Amino acid sequence: MATGKRSGDRSCGPRVLSVSLFVEDDGGYTTVAMAVALLVSLTLVFSAASAEWAMARSAEVQEVADAAALAGSNCVAAFSTVYQVLDACVLSLGLSGVMVMGAGMVVSSIPFVQAKAPAILGVGRQLLTARKGFATSAATGLSRLEKVLPALIMANSASCVSANCRGGLEYVGCAVPFPQTSETDYSFLDDGIDGSELEESAEQLREATAKKEEALKRADEAKRRAWTADCVDNPMCMRSRAQTLAGLGGSTNPNYPTVESWKFEYARVRALNYYRTRVVQEAPESSWPEELSRSAARLAFYEYASDVISRGVCIEGDEPYLDLPELPRKSDMVRGTRLYTDVRWPCTDEQGARTLHSTLACPGATGAAIGYASLLDLEQGSVAWCETCRMDVGVMGSVANASTVINNGFEHYWRIVVEASRDYVAARNDARAAEEEMRTLAEKGSSFFEEAMKQLSVDRPKVKPAGAFGCVSVVMRRQGTSVPHELTTSFISGSELPAGVAISAATLAPDSSTDGGTILSRAFDGLSEGWGAPVELVGNVAELWGRLLVGYGSSYEHVSGIADGLFDGVGSLFGESVATWLKGKVQSLVDISGLAPSDMRLRKPVLVRSQLVLDQAGLTTLGQARRVLQELPASADQISSTNWGKIVGELGGGDFKVAELPIPGLEGVSIPLTIDLSKLAGAL
Repeated sequence: MATGKRSGDRSCGPRVLSVSLFVEDDGGYTTVAMAVALLVSLTLVFSAASAEWAMARSAEVQEVADAAALAGSNCVAAFSTVYQVLDACVLSLGLSGVMVMGAGMVVSSIPFVQAKAPAILGVGRQLLTARKGFATSAATGLSRLEKVLPALIMANSASCVSANCRGGLEYVGCAVPFPQTSETDYSFLDDGIDGSELEESAEQLREATAKKEEALKRADEAKRRAWTADCVDNPMCMRSRAQTLAGLGGSTNPNYPTVESWKFEYARVRALNYYRTRVVQEAPESSWPEELSRSAARLAFYEYASDVISRGVCIEGDEPYLDLPELPRKSDMVRGTRLYTDVRWPCTDEQGARTLHSTLACPGATGAAIGYASLLDLEQGSVAWCETCRMDVGVMGSVANASTVINNGFEHYWRIVVEASRDYVAARNDARAAEEEMRTLAEKGSSFFEEAMKQLSVDRPKVKPAGAFGCVSVVMRRQGTSVPHELTTSFISGSELPAGVAISAATLAPDSSTDGGTILSRAFDGLSEGWGAPVELVGNVAELWGRLLVGYGSSYEHVSGIADGLFDGVGSLFGESVATWLKGKVQSLVDISGLAPSDMRLRKPVLVRSQLVLDQAGLTTLGQARRVLQELPASADQISSTNWGKIVGELGGGDFKVAELPIPGLEGVSIPLTIDLSKLAGAL
């Protein structure tokens, strides 16, 4: 059953709109319906596009604020890199100087090479002097650079804001560093280490070592003199005279071809063998009374020499003890021996006088034998003198006189050995006394070295430049702008994007993918070009500094490893207890100094919550940042220009010399270290 027409009644007149205006009776859409649908669709599309454009451009202010915060922190990162490099240079120069001075002390304690110590100490002093000059200039340069860092941060961040003014939108703003001013005292770069105490101590040690060296040379010369007298014909020696005079050979009269293979004991044993043989061999050459006396005196002399030499002592070593007897060669010397007091000379009664003879075979010994007497008794008048054999102290003293004075006598060379043994002992005692002095001075020097290492090994102070906590950026879109007419014409009415503001913050974080050793290596390569001719010391001093400088980075050699290489090259310490002790002490002081490589990872800016930066600065609101923004000029370009003017006024334009490195050993020659301020303002 039908209730009416499907599309309404067309006869109702023009004032009445019905479904039939949009839908045909057969269910299809009319032209009007199609036109309305198309118009609505286009209106919705352009409305959505207009809204999307507005939302997108509205959010750009936050992106610009983020970029400005990062740009400001980039300046802080660049400054941090400059500081890290300069601090590494200062510390590594100090380490180089102190370790070279330590090597100089070790060399100062080695006899026969101690003469090289002043040159080594001079190199260490030059390194420390260069370090002092460099530290002074670096402290001045960093202070001046840090003073303009707020202006650099604001200029760089404002330039970033200006660069984002496009598409009809103008932004104004910049990054504000926190803290806003520098709080760093760069006096720590020059910690007063000049090496004067080390050098003075090393020089005193060298002087004591020179005494030991001179004493050892005297000892060696004395021993060589004794060895020559015993074994080397010049023109003769004890060995050849023992062979000729006593017929000694083989094991009783050996030869020692080198002084190193010879000992004083060998000369004593040879002399003992000689005199024992001469005792057995001694006999008068004729029956003349004078010859009988000379033979008797010779026998007494040989027996005496054999006895006293058998009781001689020869102990060599660190504390030698040599007791070799000097044989009498004249009357006065005879009186000082038991040859003078021994009761060994026979006496006879000659016309009621008790008379001393050299032997009872004396033609003058005609009376009855009445015991024995000494030469002392003869000189005191207790016994009478025999005019036939004429035995007395003079005869006894003449036995060894000729053979001692002329160079063809065995006693001549024995006297040289005895005198040389005394010189040897005296020289070795002097050397031991000098070594005791060396040990005292070495302990004193090691204390100075320890103090220098303590000064170098203290924790490096943290710089606190402007922006150390971070940079907070405030960026404003001062005026609104109309939505592009392409999005509104014919379909929607015009609209406007309102003014807006955004806040962002950035701070520095270590970049684990980087290692400052690379930068330090590049810095050293640049410096070494102006270093000039290197000084040689167990290798290259410049190379030593380079290894310590690059080793300041976290992935390079430990300082103690570099030190071991240096001290291992100072020369042989064989037998030198003071030098060995001092070397071990110095190396251990480096090992325990705590000078492990520092964290040289580069710092990079990262976005953080603004309140995090403000909390570190002791601020609880953004009010201070807003006040700074309100005081800014009208445009970002003006902000950048104003702050760049401050930088130029303080540091000048172009390159800025942040430090100057004096070249060790070259008076008045230095290497300037400059940075391009325009690049620094552009965050490198």
